[in-house]
Amino acid sequence: MPLAFPSLSHGTIAFGFFNIETDLLLLENLFFFAPHFCEMVGSLAQVQTHESRPARLPGYCIDRPGDMGNLMGAIHGTALGGFIGHVYRLYPFPRNPEDFKQKPYGDAHRASVEELLIQWTRSIRIPIDWEAGAQMVKIADFTFSAAAFRELVAYIWQGGMPGWQDNARPEYVMAMREVIKGSAAPLFAGLKLEEPRSQGIPEEPDEVPNR
Repeated sequence: MPLAFPSLSHGTIAFGFFNIETDLLLLENLFFFAPHFCEMVGSLAQVQTHESRPARLPGYCIDRPGDMGNLMGAIHGTALGGFIGHVYRLYPFPRNPEDFKQKPYGDAHRASVEELLIQWTRSIRIPIDWEAGAQMVKIADFTFSAAAFRELVAYIWQGGMPGWQDNARPEYVMAMREVIKGSAAPLFAGLKLEEPRSQGIPEEPDEVPNR
C-alpha cells in the first residue's frame, strides 16, 4: 500500500503500490510502472560522483481529483469509482489476509491496467532532475532530499507494505540493486538493500483515499 514520505516541496506525500496485483506505482496524482522507476534509479546510480543527470519517466497524470477514486473504499469494496476503484473491480482485495502480499508478477496484468489508464489519465513524460551538489532529486514538481529518495528506493526493494509475496522480488528490482551496489554516486551513499525489516501497519495518508 502507499505510504507517507517526506518531500521538500509538498510536505508529506503518498508514494507506492496501491494494488497487490499490479506493478503500477502512484506518487500523489502521478502513476508510473515500477520497472520504469527502477530503470530510472539505475540510470542515476551510474553517473559519476559529481555529475547531474536529467531523465524522463514514462507515466500518467490524473488532473481531476474525482477521477482518482477512493483507495480505502476500493479496498473494502464499498467505493469502486474512479481509476483506483476500477482497478479494484478487476483485482479485489484478497479475502484471505495471508494473501495480502505484493505480487512479483504484476506485469502480467499490464494490458488490463493500461486500458484503465487510457480511460482515466493522460500520458506524460515525467521529468526527473538530480541536483548532485545539492543532494536533491526532483520528480515532476516533487522535490526529495537524498535521504527521502533513498527511502522510496528501499520501499520498492521491500515490496512496500506488506512486502513481496514469498520474498520473491521481480528481476527488475534485483537488477536495480546490483547497479546501486556498484555505484559511487553520493545520492545512494549508505543505502543497503537487505532483507525486508519488520514493519508495522502505518496509517494511510489522508491524501490518497479521498482523491
